[in-house]
Amino acid sequence: MVKLACTPPERTAEVDEVRPRRGRIGLRLSLVGVVADRATLILRARDGGQAEMRLPVDSYGGRFQVCIPLDALATACIARDWIWDLYLDAGTEGAPLRLGRHPDGIAGEKNVFVCPAQHAAGVRVQLYCTVTDDLSIACAREEKR
Repeated sequence: MVKLACTPPERTAEVDEVRPRRGRIGLRLSLVGVVADRATLILRARDGGQAEMRLPVDSYGGRFQVCIPLDALATACIARDWIWDLYLDAGTEGAPLRLGRHPDGIAGEKNVFVCPAQHAAGVRVQLYCTVTDDLSIACAREEKR
């Protein structure tokens, strides 16, 4: 008798589409290895502080979409520079999933994914891929002249 081991599928939250415009960043998302009909986007300030934002995510056709208002990102911290890391809480067991950019299967998105910077409330806001192909948002106060 042969006994086969079944490895559970990897659980990931992936960004299928990015739409930066008009003071918002629109994201279309999908889950892999997880079934959920509701989700919440979590933005956590990387500095280890307690800054965290939660945004409801709309469901559409088995996927999800959310618009991140840049004014909320720009006014949530008082630091000169800070980074938001993005997570998706699918309301299932386990920790929220780090939001990544993997739908094309290409590793090294940091070197090929470019999202234009936007400006809100005197802050430059830039969505980018990390070295591990996860999504983060860098915020930097603009110098007053």
